[in-house]
Amino acid sequence: MGGGTGSAGAPGEGGTGGSAGSAGSAGSAGSAGTGGSAGTGGSAGTAGSAGTAGTAGTGGATSGTASRDLLAQLQAIDGLTAVEHDSSLPGYRYFVLELDQPADHDHPDAARFQQRLLLHHRDPAAPVVLVSEGYNLYPDAQWLDEPAELLAANQLRVEHRFFSPSRPAPADWSLLTIEQAAADLHRVIASLRPLYEGRWISTGASKSGMTAIYHRRFYPADVDGTVAYVAPHSAGVSDPRYRDFVAERGDPACRQALQHFQREVLLRRPAMLDLMEAEAAELDVTYDLLGIDRALDIAVIESVFSLWQYKDSSFCARVPTAASDDAAVWAFLDEANAPHLWSDPYLLAMEPYYWQAAAELGYPSFAEEHIADLLLYPGANVPTSFVEAGPGKTPIFDPRAMQDISAWLTTEGERLLFIYGENDPYTAAAFDIGAARDSHRFIAPGGTHGAVILSLAPADQALALGALESWTGVAPSRPEPAALRPLLRGRRWMTRD
Repeated sequence: MGGGTGSAGAPGEGGTGGSAGSAGSAGSAGSAGTGGSAGTGGSAGTAGSAGTAGTAGTGGATSGTASRDLLAQLQAIDGLTAVEHDSSLPGYRYFVLELDQPADHDHPDAARFQQRLLLHHRDPAAPVVLVSEGYNLYPDAQWLDEPAELLAANQLRVEHRFFSPSRPAPADWSLLTIEQAAADLHRVIASLRPLYEGRWISTGASKSGMTAIYHRRFYPADVDGTVAYVAPHSAGVSDPRYRDFVAERGDPACRQALQHFQREVLLRRPAMLDLMEAEAAELDVTYDLLGIDRALDIAVIESVFSLWQYKDSSFCARVPTAASDDAAVWAFLDEANAPHLWSDPYLLAMEPYYWQAAAELGYPSFAEEHIADLLLYPGANVPTSFVEAGPGKTPIFDPRAMQDISAWLTTEGERLLFIYGENDPYTAAAFDIGAARDSHRFIAPGGTHGAVILSLAPADQALALGALESWTGVAPSRPEPAALRPLLRGRRWMTRD
């Protein structure tokens, strides 16, 4: 979720999420695909009932001859379509799935949509890591998130509702809520649980981590633990904690250099706009939604936030100055917060995030007083600016959603693990775990929005790995460096090394 939106209890207590998985293991004899239809029955009910109903289906996912029947078992689940693709991850089979979902879980007989899922299957006895994506999926890019690597687990990645193509048509934007998205994940788990014997862990980074926490609030027993990476919990649509946090990053000389850089970009507006237009022609993008001047203003306003979000303080030594040429100023802006990320295709792709931020999630505030005299659109960096106008497209912020999450987490939450980076602006709004049971919050020293368990201090890392082992019954092992490691670039985009 990024410069403006990443990614728990005693093992047996966990609750019913774990017991449902183990219930499924009892039916290893049934390889005829009946597990799929049983999963259907569970999809509308509780996770536990799904596991019980699906006992006959776990056998089809075992090794040997039965493993060749996994595709058939998936295709037998009511409402699920499955296509197997070549896996780029050794030891895994890879499936692209779609699950028929209600647009409104309170009225399942009304509009429906197809929700896209990505399954990396290794072993039915291994844990399952549910990645509750807060955004789109990328079927052509295959990787395992850190918990799946540490646990040698199966991994199920779920596209968030309203991100294309997982969007009802026509789209009723009032149904884009954290509770409806949590119900999506509940049905996904109930449908797939019968195929697996191991315990389930949910995870996600940034907005995806937020999504995992929201799911636990409404369905706390669906999984046995949750690892939320760099997940903020904002207070309102212009949360001042972010601005204050960024104002304290770096030494005074660095902070002053960054403010001078922002002014330098805007003082060179004609040259910067020429470069934006040339890049737009090259990338075949337009700025019709915001207008190119407003896009430049917002890119500049958010540039310092984004630098601290993804980079360490070494960038302070190379901040352009008034003596730098236009090319150097442009290159640094492009690195910090590329203006084309505010062009039409990028904004439209991320529009569901902005709707949620404006309606329930909240949004950061950004310092602009020092450049106010150079801005053409002061105050434009708010989530409603990025929601395309149309019927039913006027979100109104309701603070009760996040207040409810806080109340639940601090009093009833359990088996939750939060990972943050020391310099990441989103740490300013880190979740307060309060009295949550068997839960931890750790901050990676010098860390950014890419903080992970293995970047924690040794003592914290040991506690986090111990929690994973407690919740899953599997001792985590350090994986080999991933061949393809994604870098979540906030609420707007994703790039890869």
